[in-house]
Amino acid sequence: MKVILKHPGEHPDYHVYEILNIFSRCDIKYEPFSDALSVVCEDGAGNELSRETIDMTDRKVMKRSLYEILSRLTGYESPWGAITGVRPCKTVNDIAAKNAKNGEPDFEEADRELKDFYLVSGQKRALAISTAKNQRKFLEDQRNNPQKIDLYVAIPFCPSRCLYCSFTSNSIIKYRKYVDSYLDHLEEELKCCARIAKENGFVFDSIYLGGGTPTSFDDERFERYMSMILNTIDMSTVGEFALEAGRPDSITEGKLRTAKTAGVNRLSINPQTMNEKTLRRIGRAHNTLQVYEAFELARKEGFYNINTDIIAGLPGESIDDFATTLEKIGGLSPEGLTVHTLSVKRAADLKLDLETQSELRPDDLAVMTTMGYDFAISRGMLPFYLYRQKNMLGNHENVGYCLPGHESPYNIHIMEEDKTILAAGAGSVTKYVTGGDIFRIYDVKSIEEYDSRWQEMIDRKNELFGVARAK
Repeated sequence: MKVILKHPGEHPDYHVYEILNIFSRCDIKYEPFSDALSVVCEDGAGNELSRETIDMTDRKVMKRSLYEILSRLTGYESPWGAITGVRPCKTVNDIAAKNAKNGEPDFEEADRELKDFYLVSGQKRALAISTAKNQRKFLEDQRNNPQKIDLYVAIPFCPSRCLYCSFTSNSIIKYRKYVDSYLDHLEEELKCCARIAKENGFVFDSIYLGGGTPTSFDDERFERYMSMILNTIDMSTVGEFALEAGRPDSITEGKLRTAKTAGVNRLSINPQTMNEKTLRRIGRAHNTLQVYEAFELARKEGFYNINTDIIAGLPGESIDDFATTLEKIGGLSPEGLTVHTLSVKRAADLKLDLETQSELRPDDLAVMTTMGYDFAISRGMLPFYLYRQKNMLGNHENVGYCLPGHESPYNIHIMEEDKTILAAGAGSVTKYVTGGDIFRIYDVKSIEEYDSRWQEMIDRKNELFGVARAK
């Protein structure tokens, strides 16, 4: 049997493509320049068995209809049904708010719509509804205090590049000659962010230091980096000050002490897996012993809000391997756990490694993500943000869990897109949320380009926020 999608124009409509992406591992052929959007089923000899034409007038209904037809013909049902896009909780919150009763969001109606219209599985509906409820107080606080904004600072360096990575991440050894000039230009961009905040009446609520790996700097440069932030940004209103320490092999006692002294109150230490063989396979230049040592150092320096990232579906890993990672993570007693599902992205080396890719077993993902959920809940953690990406194995999700009171407001707001985020550094994205609209500014990703075009990044922000360029 052959499934053929016939579509008007040379390429499928973007919203059609979103549904097709759900079925990326199914054998679906494309035929352009057809009179209407339709799905044709043929036998092996090319004889047409069925043809179903889809009305494109209502985008939402069109996507649901296309999903139903392809699901029936291919035999594949996504756990998220016909929901597409990065932010399932945003859909939940929108439905609940639209059907509010006596000012209270109707999450029961949101659950019904997820089930009856979007065809979302019971497990994913429960996850999305629970996450949305746990976000509620943070979203309400932002609605009541629109002057609050966040700051994201990007460091595009890492000790080494992981096989699955598609972020702005470059070997700090290879790019060592750019490190000092990068910090020089980043400092100017941070001054711009501080000036924009002051002249627009914004106050910084969360500061998130990401990348890359900010702790890939040596101790001296890391201290300079932290001093730049403290000397430039008004910290008096900052509640969350988060640092992606990320790679255990980049963490030292000196950097942790510097971070603690600066006021960092949320730390991420991310092993991704606690299996040595997998660490070597995916290019993580550390071992599990270094994960334990990093946790010990962090506790010694007084960090009691530590998040740990792991990935379900890494190449060659079995369900037992994932269980081993959870067991060892449990021994570290982190306050937060983010369970990612492997996403094979265009920019990642994993996409090009056909042998490795053939080892991936997306059918195991349902078991692994459920294990992650059960583990977190058994530890007293609650889901507080989730998001999805293209090319995620098994069409699952990334979920952040934490003990109550250890949430990351930054992660919640970046997913719900209800808050302005000023961003500085290569590969960062500034989002200006105003009057129901979102305006974005993208900093260039290349270190070489950032080195030569940093002033342009500043001018873009000044233009968007209406702040004159400092002379």
